[in-house]
Amino acid sequence: MKKGLILCIAGLLWITTAYSQDEKFKALFIYNFTNYIDWPNPGSTFVIAVYGDSPIISELQATSKTKKVSGASIEVRKVNSIPEIGNAKIVFVPASKKKFVTEINKATLDKFTLIVSDGATSDFGINFIVVNDKQSFQISKSNITNHGLKVSTSLVRMGVPVN
Repeated sequence: MKKGLILCIAGLLWITTAYSQDEKFKALFIYNFTNYIDWPNPGSTFVIAVYGDSPIISELQATSKTKKVSGASIEVRKVNSIPEIGNAKIVFVPASKKKFVTEINKATLDKFTLIVSDGATSDFGINFIVVNDKQSFQISKSNITNHGLKVSTSLVRMGVPVN
């Protein structure tokens, strides 16, 4: 009985650590995406909105303390509705909220916003996926362009292109 409990606790710790690492990688990916996108008028504050609850918020906030985008400080906001997105430059949509990606896409078309999702099937700019047990991403150059952004061909080559 004791062995089973110890194995169960060890398994939960491993899963928690792996999940935490996954969110850390995604936050670093998101920050690095900013280097490959031409942001029209980034302003003095570069806003990254996270739609709903997600552990990525704390990882993005940690990154925002030491990094800048085109000289602008980074502000991470948790939003619970589409109007709250405002003029965010990036919107991260976690897997639990992926059903809202199409609506978010429509609402941000004229706002120079990159939609980064986790598990969406369409209407994203960048979508996190796992390939051969490694974190990767799909990239829709056409959707990014439709949002008035220019994406580096280097970023397109790093990801898995989709239309």
